[in-house]
Amino acid sequence: MTLAAGDFQDDPSLPAGADLAWVSAIVHLNSRRENRDLLTKVHAALCEGGRILIRDIVMDPSHTFPGDGALFAVNMLVHTPGGGTYSFGELSEDLTAAGFVNPEQLIAGEFMESVIQAAKGGADGATKG
Repeated sequence: MTLAAGDFQDDPSLPAGADLAWVSAIVHLNSRRENRDLLTKVHAALCEGGRILIRDIVMDPSHTFPGDGALFAVNMLVHTPGGGTYSFGELSEDLTAAGFVNPEQLIAGEFMESVIQAAKGGADGATKG
């Protein structure tokens, strides 16, 4: 395994050629626009068929469950310019807008242990097996 350093906030692009990007406890810090920009950078850095894993709080569609996530959203509202907690549907839309395919929630937790994955498809949207 080789790890590549990158500053997702300040670098205009991330190191290219990755098979996997682990985006852990980051999306709640950002607005949806900032997340789409970040996910677009990650998409560009992945090789064809590469995957992204997002670990964060994932809310239900009503944004009321899990309760700790709803409280955390208030904290993000106070302490960040645009952060919040997002539902799987919102994160799925943002992943798709960035060019990812087949988003799925692998782990549904009640706080920061939820995990979503998506793939970088080829020109036809398909992924390598």
